[in-house]
Amino acid sequence: MLGITLLVIAIIAYVIELKRISLFIFTSFMLNGWCVLTDDVLEMKNYDLAIIYTFVIFFFSALFEKSPTKFNDSKLKRWLYVFAVFIILDVIFSYNHYEFTPYQILQGSRASFLFLSYFFLRKVKVKDFLWINEIFFYITLVTSVLYILEVFFDMPVLPYNKEGAKIDDYTGIMRYYNSPPLLYWYIFITVLTPNLLKSKFTFLSIFVFIIALIATLGRIQIAMTAAVLLIGLIIQGRAKSIVTAAVAVLVLAAPFAQLLGARFAGKYEDSTASEIKAIFNGGIQETVYVGNSKDVGTFTYRLAWIYERADYLSTRPMEENVFGLGLISDSQTQKVNSMYAFGLGLMDEEENIAQLTTPDISYGNLLSKYGYVGGVLFLFIWFQMLATFIRYHREDDMAFAGMLLVINAILLGFSGTTISDQGYLITPYLAYVVLIHKVTKEPLPEPAIAERANGQDAGQAT
Repeated sequence: MLGITLLVIAIIAYVIELKRISLFIFTSFMLNGWCVLTDDVLEMKNYDLAIIYTFVIFFFSALFEKSPTKFNDSKLKRWLYVFAVFIILDVIFSYNHYEFTPYQILQGSRASFLFLSYFFLRKVKVKDFLWINEIFFYITLVTSVLYILEVFFDMPVLPYNKEGAKIDDYTGIMRYYNSPPLLYWYIFITVLTPNLLKSKFTFLSIFVFIIALIATLGRIQIAMTAAVLLIGLIIQGRAKSIVTAAVAVLVLAAPFAQLLGARFAGKYEDSTASEIKAIFNGGIQETVYVGNSKDVGTFTYRLAWIYERADYLSTRPMEENVFGLGLISDSQTQKVNSMYAFGLGLMDEEENIAQLTTPDISYGNLLSKYGYVGGVLFLFIWFQMLATFIRYHREDDMAFAGMLLVINAILLGFSGTTISDQGYLITPYLAYVVLIHKVTKEPLPEPAIAERANGQDAGQAT
Protein backbone atom coordinates (compact mmCIF):
# COMPACT_ATOMS: atom_id res chain seq x y z
CA MET A 1 0.00 0.00 0.00
CA LEU A 2 1.13 3.53 -0.79
CA GLY A 3 0.56 4.77 2.77
CA ILE A 4 2.69 2.05 4.38
CA THR A 5 5.42 2.57 1.79
CA LEU A 6 5.59 6.30 2.53
CA LEU A 7 5.61 5.61 6.28
CA VAL A 8 8.57 3.21 5.97
CA ILE A 9 10.45 5.70 3.78
CA ALA A 10 9.79 8.49 6.30
CA ILE A 11 11.05 6.48 9.28
CA ILE A 12 14.16 5.23 7.49
CA ALA A 13 14.90 8.72 6.17
CA TYR A 14 14.78 10.13 9.71
CA VAL A 15 17.11 7.46 11.08
CA ILE A 16 19.73 8.02 8.34
CA GLU A 17 19.56 11.80 8.82
CA LEU A 18 17.52 12.66 5.73
CA LYS A 19 15.19 14.63 7.95
CA ARG A 20 13.86 17.00 5.30
CA ILE A 21 12.35 14.12 3.36
CA SER A 22 11.17 12.42 6.54
CA LEU A 23 9.49 15.49 7.99
CA PHE A 24 7.96 16.41 4.65
CA ILE A 25 6.18 13.05 4.54
CA PHE A 26 5.20 13.23 8.22
CA THR A 27 3.72 16.71 7.97
CA SER A 28 1.83 15.58 4.89
CA PHE A 29 0.24 12.87 7.03
CA MET A 30 -0.62 15.47 9.68
CA LEU A 31 -2.20 17.72 7.03
CA ASN A 32 -4.37 14.98 5.52
CA GLY A 33 -2.13 14.55 2.52
CA TRP A 34 -2.80 18.10 1.32
CA CYS A 35 -6.27 16.88 0.29
CA VAL A 36 -4.45 15.13 -2.58
CA LEU A 37 -3.03 12.00 -0.93
CA THR A 38 -6.29 11.36 0.88
CA ASP A 39 -7.08 8.32 3.02
CA ASP A 40 -8.63 6.61 0.00
CA VAL A 41 -5.56 7.23 -2.12
CA LEU A 42 -3.17 5.98 0.58
CA GLU A 43 -5.50 3.07 1.43
CA MET A 44 -4.94 3.95 5.08
CA LYS A 45 -5.85 6.91 7.28
CA ASN A 46 -3.33 9.74 7.20
CA TYR A 47 -3.71 10.17 10.94
CA ASP A 48 -2.94 6.52 11.64
CA LEU A 49 0.26 6.87 9.63
CA ALA A 50 1.10 10.07 11.51
CA ILE A 51 0.47 8.36 14.85
CA ILE A 52 2.70 5.38 14.05
CA TYR A 53 5.44 7.74 12.87
CA THR A 54 5.07 9.88 16.00
CA PHE A 55 5.50 6.98 18.40
CA VAL A 56 8.41 5.40 16.50
CA ILE A 57 10.36 8.63 16.09
CA PHE A 58 9.45 9.84 19.60
CA PHE A 59 11.14 6.83 21.19
CA PHE A 60 14.00 6.80 18.68
CA SER A 61 14.70 10.46 19.34
CA ALA A 62 14.48 10.02 23.12
CA LEU A 63 17.01 7.17 23.02
CA PHE A 64 19.49 8.30 20.38
CA GLU A 65 19.23 12.07 19.90
CA LYS A 66 20.51 14.77 22.20
CA SER A 67 18.33 17.74 23.08
CA PRO A 68 19.51 21.05 21.64
CA THR A 69 21.55 23.09 24.06
CA LYS A 70 20.35 26.50 25.17
CA PHE A 71 16.88 25.80 23.81
CA ASN A 72 14.59 27.69 26.15
CA ASP A 73 11.19 26.07 25.64
CA SER A 74 10.60 24.92 29.21
CA LYS A 75 7.21 26.62 29.54
CA LEU A 76 5.71 24.86 26.53
CA LYS A 77 7.24 21.53 27.53
CA ARG A 78 5.71 21.90 30.99
CA TRP A 79 2.17 22.09 29.55
CA LEU A 80 2.91 19.22 27.18
CA TYR A 81 4.02 17.07 30.12
CA VAL A 82 0.93 18.01 32.11
CA PHE A 83 -1.36 17.17 29.20
CA ALA A 84 0.48 13.87 28.67
CA VAL A 85 -0.19 12.92 32.29
CA PHE A 86 -3.84 13.88 31.86
CA ILE A 87 -4.23 11.70 28.75
CA ILE A 88 -2.75 8.71 30.60
CA LEU A 89 -5.18 9.27 33.48
CA ASP A 90 -8.01 9.67 30.98
CA VAL A 91 -7.15 6.31 29.41
CA ILE A 92 -7.27 4.69 32.84
CA PHE A 93 -10.54 6.47 33.62
CA SER A 94 -12.15 5.35 30.37
CA TYR A 95 -11.15 1.75 31.11
CA ASN A 96 -12.30 1.70 34.74
CA HIS A 97 -15.27 4.06 34.74
CA TYR A 98 -16.81 3.55 31.30
CA GLU A 99 -15.52 -0.03 30.99
CA PHE A 100 -14.30 0.44 27.44
CA THR A 101 -12.15 -2.30 25.97
CA PRO A 102 -8.45 -1.61 25.26
CA TYR A 103 -9.23 -1.66 21.53
CA GLN A 104 -12.03 0.89 21.93
CA ILE A 105 -9.75 3.17 23.94
CA LEU A 106 -6.92 2.82 21.42
CA GLN A 107 -9.27 3.66 18.57
CA GLY A 108 -10.77 6.62 20.41
CA SER A 109 -7.56 8.08 21.87
CA ARG A 110 -4.84 7.43 19.30
CA ALA A 111 -5.06 10.87 17.67
CA SER A 112 -4.77 12.46 21.12
CA PHE A 113 -1.05 11.59 21.21
CA LEU A 114 0.03 13.52 18.12
CA PHE A 115 1.09 16.42 20.35
CA LEU A 116 4.13 14.29 21.29
CA SER A 117 5.63 15.10 17.88
CA TYR A 118 6.95 18.34 19.37
CA PHE A 119 9.59 16.46 21.33
CA PHE A 120 11.44 15.36 18.19
CA LEU A 121 10.54 18.38 16.06
CA ARG A 122 12.39 20.59 18.54
CA LYS A 123 15.63 18.78 17.59
CA VAL A 124 15.40 19.58 13.88
CA LYS A 125 17.59 22.27 12.32
CA VAL A 126 16.11 25.63 11.40
CA LYS A 127 17.29 25.38 7.79
CA ASP A 128 15.30 22.16 7.37
CA PHE A 129 12.15 23.84 8.64
CA LEU A 130 12.66 26.82 6.34
CA TRP A 131 13.09 24.45 3.38
CA ILE A 132 9.87 22.68 4.31
CA ASN A 133 8.07 26.02 4.61
CA GLU A 134 9.20 26.96 1.09
CA ILE A 135 8.04 23.64 -0.38
CA PHE A 136 4.72 23.86 1.46
CA PHE A 137 4.13 27.28 -0.08
CA TYR A 138 4.26 25.88 -3.62
CA ILE A 139 2.06 22.93 -2.69
CA THR A 140 -0.49 25.29 -1.15
CA LEU A 141 -0.38 27.55 -4.22
CA VAL A 142 -1.02 24.65 -6.61
CA THR A 143 -3.75 23.07 -4.49
CA SER A 144 -5.40 26.48 -4.05
CA VAL A 145 -5.69 26.80 -7.84
CA LEU A 146 -7.12 23.29 -8.04
CA TYR A 147 -9.56 24.08 -5.22
CA ILE A 148 -10.78 27.20 -7.02
CA LEU A 149 -11.37 25.16 -10.19
CA GLU A 150 -13.18 22.53 -8.14
CA VAL A 151 -15.56 24.99 -6.48
CA PHE A 152 -16.36 27.54 -9.17
CA PHE A 153 -16.28 25.18 -12.14
CA ASP A 154 -17.37 21.98 -10.37
CA MET A 155 -14.35 20.18 -11.81
CA PRO A 156 -13.19 16.96 -10.07
CA VAL A 157 -9.52 17.96 -9.99
CA LEU A 158 -8.93 16.94 -6.36
CA PRO A 159 -9.69 13.46 -5.00
CA TYR A 160 -12.80 14.00 -2.94
CA ASN A 161 -15.89 12.00 -2.14
CA LYS A 162 -18.59 14.17 -3.69
CA GLU A 163 -21.04 12.86 -1.10
CA GLY A 164 -19.14 15.08 1.35
CA ALA A 165 -19.94 18.16 -0.71
CA LYS A 166 -23.31 19.88 -0.93
CA ILE A 167 -25.08 22.69 -2.71
CA ASP A 168 -24.83 25.83 -0.63
CA ASP A 169 -28.36 27.02 0.19
CA TYR A 170 -27.43 30.70 -0.09
CA THR A 171 -25.30 30.84 -3.24
CA GLY A 172 -26.32 27.78 -5.23
CA ILE A 173 -22.65 26.80 -5.57
CA MET A 174 -21.34 23.36 -4.70
CA ARG A 175 -19.57 23.70 -1.37
CA TYR A 176 -16.45 21.55 -0.93
CA TYR A 177 -14.70 21.01 2.37
CA ASN A 178 -11.23 20.10 1.13
CA SER A 179 -9.62 23.54 1.03
CA PRO A 180 -5.80 23.63 1.33
CA PRO A 181 -4.87 22.98 4.98
CA LEU A 182 -2.24 25.75 5.12
CA LEU A 183 -4.28 28.35 3.25
CA TYR A 184 -4.52 30.73 6.22
CA TRP A 185 -0.82 30.40 7.06
CA TYR A 186 0.27 31.47 3.60
CA ILE A 187 -2.29 34.25 3.39
CA PHE A 188 -0.65 35.80 6.46
CA ILE A 189 2.89 35.20 5.20
CA THR A 190 2.40 36.50 1.66
CA VAL A 191 0.53 39.61 2.76
CA LEU A 192 2.36 40.47 5.99
CA THR A 193 5.71 38.68 6.17
CA PRO A 194 6.80 37.89 2.57
CA ASN A 195 10.47 37.92 3.65
CA LEU A 196 9.92 34.38 4.95
CA LEU A 197 9.67 33.19 1.34
CA LYS A 198 12.15 33.34 -1.54
CA SER A 199 9.53 32.79 -4.22
CA LYS A 200 8.98 35.06 -7.21
CA PHE A 201 5.29 34.21 -7.06
CA THR A 202 4.62 35.76 -3.66
CA PHE A 203 2.66 38.75 -4.95
CA LEU A 204 0.62 36.73 -7.44
CA SER A 205 -0.14 34.08 -4.85
CA ILE A 206 -1.91 36.63 -2.64
CA PHE A 207 -4.75 36.85 -5.16
CA VAL A 208 -4.92 33.07 -5.55
CA PHE A 209 -5.10 32.54 -1.80
CA ILE A 210 -7.78 35.18 -1.27
CA ILE A 211 -9.95 33.73 -4.03
CA ALA A 212 -9.46 30.26 -2.49
CA LEU A 213 -10.57 31.70 0.86
CA ILE A 214 -13.73 33.09 -0.77
CA ALA A 215 -14.30 29.68 -2.37
CA THR A 216 -14.64 28.08 1.09
CA LEU A 217 -17.97 29.98 1.39
CA GLY A 218 -17.48 30.01 5.14
CA ARG A 219 -18.69 33.22 6.74
CA ILE A 220 -16.58 32.85 9.86
CA GLN A 221 -13.53 31.73 7.87
CA ILE A 222 -13.72 34.72 5.56
CA ALA A 223 -14.64 37.32 8.18
CA MET A 224 -12.18 36.20 10.87
CA THR A 225 -9.25 35.80 8.48
CA ALA A 226 -9.93 39.27 7.06
CA ALA A 227 -10.12 40.67 10.58
CA VAL A 228 -6.82 39.05 11.61
CA LEU A 229 -5.17 40.41 8.44
CA LEU A 230 -6.42 43.88 9.31
CA ILE A 231 -5.08 43.51 12.85
CA GLY A 232 -1.72 42.51 11.41
CA LEU A 233 -1.57 45.57 9.18
CA ILE A 234 -2.52 47.82 12.07
CA ILE A 235 0.16 46.31 14.33
CA GLN A 236 2.74 46.88 11.60
CA GLY A 237 1.62 50.50 11.39
CA ARG A 238 1.10 50.30 7.64
CA ALA A 239 -1.65 52.90 7.18
CA LYS A 240 -0.99 53.30 3.45
CA SER A 241 -0.92 49.54 3.01
CA ILE A 242 -4.28 49.22 4.74
CA VAL A 243 -5.85 51.58 2.18
CA THR A 244 -4.07 49.84 -0.68
CA ALA A 245 -5.09 46.43 0.60
CA ALA A 246 -8.70 47.54 1.04
CA VAL A 247 -8.86 48.80 -2.54
CA ALA A 248 -7.19 45.63 -3.84
CA VAL A 249 -9.60 43.41 -1.93
CA LEU A 250 -12.61 45.36 -3.16
CA VAL A 251 -11.43 45.06 -6.75
CA LEU A 252 -10.66 41.37 -6.29
CA ALA A 253 -13.95 40.66 -4.54
CA ALA A 254 -16.06 42.59 -7.04
CA PRO A 255 -16.76 39.54 -9.24
CA PHE A 256 -17.86 37.68 -6.10
CA ALA A 257 -19.90 40.51 -4.58
CA GLN A 258 -23.25 38.86 -5.21
CA LEU A 259 -21.98 35.53 -3.92
CA LEU A 260 -20.55 37.05 -0.73
CA GLY A 261 -23.62 39.17 -0.17
CA ALA A 262 -25.87 36.12 -0.40
CA ARG A 263 -23.60 34.11 1.88
CA PHE A 264 -23.46 36.73 4.65
CA ALA A 265 -27.07 37.84 4.35
CA GLY A 266 -28.27 34.24 4.66
CA LYS A 267 -31.90 33.34 4.57
CA TYR A 268 -34.51 32.00 6.94
CA GLU A 269 -33.04 32.72 10.38
CA ASP A 270 -29.44 32.20 9.31
CA SER A 271 -28.31 35.77 8.70
CA THR A 272 -25.54 37.01 10.96
CA ALA A 273 -27.79 39.60 12.62
CA SER A 274 -30.62 37.10 13.15
CA GLU A 275 -28.26 34.58 14.73
CA ILE A 276 -26.92 37.09 17.24
CA LYS A 277 -30.47 38.07 18.16
CA ALA A 278 -31.56 34.43 18.46
CA ILE A 279 -28.65 33.55 20.77
CA PHE A 280 -29.51 36.33 23.21
CA ASN A 281 -33.20 35.38 23.07
CA GLY A 282 -32.64 31.79 24.17
CA GLY A 283 -32.23 30.25 20.73
CA ILE A 284 -29.60 27.82 21.99
CA GLN A 285 -31.80 26.27 24.65
CA GLU A 286 -34.74 26.18 22.25
CA THR A 287 -32.64 24.35 19.67
CA VAL A 288 -31.74 21.68 22.24
CA TYR A 289 -35.09 21.19 23.96
CA VAL A 290 -37.56 21.94 21.16
CA GLY A 291 -35.50 20.27 18.47
CA ASN A 292 -35.70 22.94 15.76
CA SER A 293 -32.09 22.63 14.62
CA LYS A 294 -33.13 22.74 10.94
CA ASP A 295 -34.63 26.20 11.33
CA VAL A 296 -31.74 27.93 13.09
CA GLY A 297 -28.46 29.37 11.90
CA THR A 298 -25.26 27.39 11.81
CA PHE A 299 -23.59 29.32 14.63
CA THR A 300 -26.62 28.88 16.88
CA TYR A 301 -26.53 25.18 16.08
CA ARG A 302 -22.84 24.93 17.00
CA LEU A 303 -23.34 26.56 20.38
CA ALA A 304 -26.38 24.36 20.96
CA TRP A 305 -24.23 21.29 20.24
CA ILE A 306 -21.93 22.26 23.09
CA TYR A 307 -24.80 23.25 25.36
CA GLU A 308 -26.48 19.85 24.97
CA ARG A 309 -23.33 18.01 26.09
CA ALA A 310 -22.57 20.50 28.86
CA ASP A 311 -26.14 20.23 30.16
CA TYR A 312 -25.78 16.46 30.25
CA LEU A 313 -22.47 16.68 32.14
CA SER A 314 -24.08 18.98 34.72
CA THR A 315 -26.15 16.01 35.89
CA ARG A 316 -23.22 13.59 35.94
CA PRO A 317 -20.53 12.81 38.56
CA MET A 318 -17.67 15.26 38.95
CA GLU A 319 -15.09 12.88 37.46
CA GLU A 320 -16.99 12.81 34.15
CA ASN A 321 -16.85 16.61 34.06
CA VAL A 322 -13.10 16.38 34.63
CA PHE A 323 -12.37 13.71 31.99
CA GLY A 324 -15.23 14.05 29.51
CA LEU A 325 -17.50 11.53 27.84
CA GLY A 326 -14.84 8.89 27.32
CA LEU A 327 -12.04 8.07 24.92
CA ILE A 328 -14.08 6.17 22.39
CA SER A 329 -14.74 6.73 18.70
CA ASP A 330 -18.15 7.50 17.22
CA SER A 331 -17.48 4.57 14.89
CA GLN A 332 -18.26 2.30 17.86
CA THR A 333 -21.90 3.07 17.13
CA GLN A 334 -23.57 0.37 19.20
CA LYS A 335 -21.60 1.13 22.36
CA VAL A 336 -21.82 4.91 21.99
CA ASN A 337 -25.57 4.90 21.28
CA SER A 338 -26.18 2.71 24.31
CA MET A 339 -24.56 5.40 26.48
CA TYR A 340 -25.73 8.67 24.92
CA ALA A 341 -28.81 9.94 23.11
CA PHE A 342 -27.95 13.49 22.06
CA GLY A 343 -30.25 14.94 19.42
CA LEU A 344 -27.78 17.31 17.75
CA GLY A 345 -25.03 16.07 15.48
CA LEU A 346 -24.20 14.89 12.01
CA MET A 347 -25.90 11.74 10.77
CA ASP A 348 -24.12 8.83 9.12
CA GLU A 349 -25.51 6.74 6.25
CA GLU A 350 -27.63 4.75 8.70
CA GLU A 351 -28.99 7.98 10.25
CA ASN A 352 -27.07 7.53 13.49
CA ILE A 353 -26.23 10.86 15.11
CA ALA A 354 -22.54 11.38 15.94
CA GLN A 355 -22.62 11.70 19.72
CA LEU A 356 -19.07 12.66 20.66
CA THR A 357 -17.48 14.61 17.81
CA THR A 358 -18.45 17.31 15.34
CA PRO A 359 -16.65 19.01 12.44
CA ASP A 360 -18.46 22.23 13.28
CA ILE A 361 -16.85 23.55 16.47
CA SER A 362 -13.54 22.73 18.15
CA TYR A 363 -14.57 23.67 21.64
CA GLY A 364 -17.37 21.10 21.61
CA ASN A 365 -14.90 18.38 20.68
CA LEU A 366 -12.57 19.40 23.51
CA LEU A 367 -15.39 19.28 26.05
CA SER A 368 -16.67 15.93 24.83
CA LYS A 369 -13.32 14.16 24.53
CA TYR A 370 -11.34 15.69 27.40
CA GLY A 371 -13.90 17.26 29.73
CA TYR A 372 -13.50 20.69 31.27
CA VAL A 373 -10.07 20.06 32.80
CA GLY A 374 -8.50 18.32 29.82
CA GLY A 375 -9.97 20.82 27.39
CA VAL A 376 -8.47 23.73 29.30
CA LEU A 377 -5.09 21.97 29.58
CA PHE A 378 -5.00 21.43 25.85
CA LEU A 379 -5.89 25.07 25.20
CA PHE A 380 -2.97 26.09 27.43
CA ILE A 381 -0.62 24.49 24.88
CA TRP A 382 -1.99 26.85 22.24
CA PHE A 383 -1.96 29.84 24.58
CA GLN A 384 1.65 29.22 25.60
CA MET A 385 2.77 29.28 21.98
CA LEU A 386 0.66 32.39 21.41
CA ALA A 387 2.25 34.14 24.41
CA THR A 388 5.73 33.42 23.05
CA PHE A 389 4.81 34.62 19.56
CA ILE A 390 3.35 37.81 21.02
CA ARG A 391 6.53 38.41 23.03
CA TYR A 392 8.75 38.41 19.93
CA HIS A 393 6.30 39.50 17.23
CA ARG A 394 7.95 42.89 16.70
CA GLU A 395 11.45 41.46 16.32
CA ASP A 396 10.87 38.40 14.16
CA ASP A 397 8.69 37.66 11.14
CA MET A 398 8.17 34.00 12.06
CA ALA A 399 6.84 35.06 15.46
CA PHE A 400 4.55 37.60 13.82
CA ALA A 401 3.11 35.08 11.35
CA GLY A 402 2.83 32.45 14.09
CA MET A 403 0.95 34.88 16.32
CA LEU A 404 -1.62 35.61 13.62
CA LEU A 405 -2.00 31.93 12.74
CA VAL A 406 -2.76 30.95 16.34
CA ILE A 407 -5.18 33.86 16.84
CA ASN A 408 -6.94 32.83 13.64
CA ALA A 409 -7.06 29.18 14.72
CA ILE A 410 -8.63 30.15 18.04
CA LEU A 411 -11.28 32.22 16.26
CA LEU A 412 -11.92 29.58 13.59
CA GLY A 413 -12.38 27.05 16.38
CA PHE A 414 -15.97 28.31 16.47
CA SER A 415 -16.58 27.05 12.94
CA GLY A 416 -14.32 24.03 12.55
CA THR A 417 -11.85 21.66 14.14
CA THR A 418 -8.74 23.85 14.10
CA ILE A 419 -8.09 23.93 17.85
CA SER A 420 -9.21 20.38 18.61
CA ASP A 421 -7.50 18.78 15.60
CA GLN A 422 -3.98 17.88 16.72
CA GLY A 423 -2.82 17.67 13.12
CA TYR A 424 -3.31 21.44 13.01
CA LEU A 425 -0.55 21.80 15.63
CA ILE A 426 2.16 21.02 13.11
CA THR A 427 2.50 24.53 11.64
CA PRO A 428 2.52 26.40 14.99
CA TYR A 429 5.06 23.80 16.20
CA LEU A 430 7.36 24.52 13.25
CA ALA A 431 7.07 28.28 13.68
CA TYR A 432 7.67 27.95 17.42
CA VAL A 433 10.78 25.79 17.01
CA VAL A 434 12.26 28.16 14.43
CA LEU A 435 11.61 31.13 16.71
CA ILE A 436 13.11 29.52 19.82
CA HIS A 437 16.20 28.48 17.87
CA LYS A 438 16.63 32.07 16.71
CA VAL A 439 16.08 33.53 20.14
CA THR A 440 18.34 31.19 22.09
CA LYS A 441 21.03 30.19 19.56
CA GLU A 442 21.23 32.86 16.89
CA PRO A 443 21.10 36.66 17.03
CA LEU A 444 17.78 37.97 15.85
CA PRO A 445 17.88 39.67 12.44
CA GLU A 446 17.14 43.32 11.99
CA PRO A 447 13.38 43.71 12.57
CA ALA A 448 11.88 43.46 9.11
CA ILE A 449 8.53 44.46 10.53
CA ALA A 450 9.91 47.73 11.77
CA GLU A 451 11.46 48.37 8.34
CA ARG A 452 8.14 47.89 6.61
CA ALA A 453 6.51 50.14 9.19
CA ASN A 454 8.94 52.86 8.18
CA GLY A 455 7.89 52.45 4.59
CA GLN A 456 11.14 50.98 3.20
CA ASP A 457 9.26 48.16 1.56
CA ALA A 458 5.68 49.31 1.96
CA GLY A 459 3.38 47.82 -0.56
CA GLN A 460 5.57 44.77 -1.25
CA ALA A 461 2.87 42.47 0.04
CA THR A 462 -0.06 44.41 -1.31
